[in-house]
Amino acid sequence: MCTVSYLPGQSGFILTSSRDERITRPAAKLSGPVIIHDHEVTFPKDPQGHGSWIASSKTRTVCLLNGAFTAHHPKPPYKHSRGLVVLHAFNYFTIQNFISAYDFTGLEPFTLLLVEIGELFVLRWDGSKLFATELNASQPQIWSSATLYSPEIIKARQVWFRQWLNAPEDLSLESIRNFHKTAGAGDPENAVLMQRGDQYATVSLTSVVRSENQMEMTYEDLIHSKLTHQKLSHAYVSN
Repeated sequence: MCTVSYLPGQSGFILTSSRDERITRPAAKLSGPVIIHDHEVTFPKDPQGHGSWIASSKTRTVCLLNGAFTAHHPKPPYKHSRGLVVLHAFNYFTIQNFISAYDFTGLEPFTLLLVEIGELFVLRWDGSKLFATELNASQPQIWSSATLYSPEIIKARQVWFRQWLNAPEDLSLESIRNFHKTAGAGDPENAVLMQRGDQYATVSLTSVVRSENQMEMTYEDLIHSKLTHQKLSHAYVSN
C-alpha cells in the first residue's frame, strides 16, 4: 500500500515510493545486487513475502501498489506474493514481453508501474483481467493505493502534487522526498506520510534516481531512522 510519484528529467527520472504498511510487519532491508536474467537488480527485500514493492536495474524500474482501481476484499489463497511480480518483471527482455507473456492469474489485485527511459507503463490487475496503459513519460505523475485511500483522497493527493509542481522550487530528489514527508500535513490518516492509530503508518521512503548511464536507490527506514544509498556496485549506510 503505497504512494508513488514520478518526475521526468532531461536524461532520466526520479521515482519515489512511500510504503504504507502495518507497523508490526518486519522491516525490509536494501539488498545487494541480485542477478535476475542478466540484470543487476537492487531492491528493499520484504522478509515476509520475500519479494519487494520497488526494484531497479540500470535500465528498468518496477514499482507496485496494492489494489487496482478500487478497494477489494481479499480472497486467499493466492498463487504467491504480489511482491514477487516486481522481481519477475526482470526476467523479460522488454516491458512489452512481460505484459504479453506473464501469467497474472491467481494473484491478488495490484497496480504495477514499469519505467525505462522514454517509457512509462501502468498495469492494473483486478483479479481477473489485466489493463495496460502507456503514459507520456515526459509528464509528472502520482499514484495512491486503491486499497487504503478513497477516490476522494486520491484526487486530493493529485491536487497537492500539482500545487507542489507549481511551487517555485527545484524538482530535485531532496524536494520530492520532502513532498512525500509533508504533503497533506494536518490529516494524519490521509497525508502522504500517514499514521492510522497503532495499526498502519508510512514505514519507509524509497527513491530511484535514473540518469543516462547510472541508477541510484535511496531507501529510508522511517521506523528505525536508517538511510541507505546504493548504486549497483556499492552501498553505504548512515544512521
